[in-house]
Amino acid sequence: MKPDPLILLRKANPVPAVPVIEGAELFARIVALPREVPARRSRPARRLLAVAVVFAVAAIVASTAYAISSWVGSGPVKPPVTRNEYRAAQHQLTLPAGYTWPSFHIDPNSVTSLGAGGGHAVAVSQLAWTCHWVDAIRSGDTVAQGRAHAELDALLRDNVVVAPTGAPEDWTPPSPPDVPYAVFADDGGYQALQKGYADAAAGHPQFLIDYCRANS
Repeated sequence: MKPDPLILLRKANPVPAVPVIEGAELFARIVALPREVPARRSRPARRLLAVAVVFAVAAIVASTAYAISSWVGSGPVKPPVTRNEYRAAQHQLTLPAGYTWPSFHIDPNSVTSLGAGGGHAVAVSQLAWTCHWVDAIRSGDTVAQGRAHAELDALLRDNVVVAPTGAPEDWTPPSPPDVPYAVFADDGGYQALQKGYADAAAGHPQFLIDYCRANS
């Protein structure tokens, strides 16, 4: 029969028995020890500590600023709010002559981010002016072409916000503009539209034609 490993371990232990100290006795020993007074820190050390704390807080704020901006005022909101945003945006955005605002169909059981109704209106206006520009190019109406170009540039400048890299789909800016706005992902789409408009103005409208055809 093999010996019990625990018995062998106890025999090999140079301190086979540990003295037992009652809790009250141990506490009395601790409180009877002389108190150690930490050395006073000089003013420069305190100043360095304060600066370090400031930088630490700044780093935390920088790392969490995006997360906080995603919580503040980002919704979600129910369809009545989104539809009201869409209707309100129609009074701030324009459509070419002959175009009308389409109905906004949304699942009554769904939710969207705050501002989504305005963003939808921006997309409608952008598509309308793009197709209007294509029609003007085909008809040779240079005045209408210039107006469409100006309207599309204004939409990019005033009604589009580019989200930070890696932002979620429901991201909203921490300080939303007072106008209807659409949020673009940071994937080059904004720059592609700028280039497409510039190319069309230079006599190369293929981007506009493809965009209108694909989204109409």
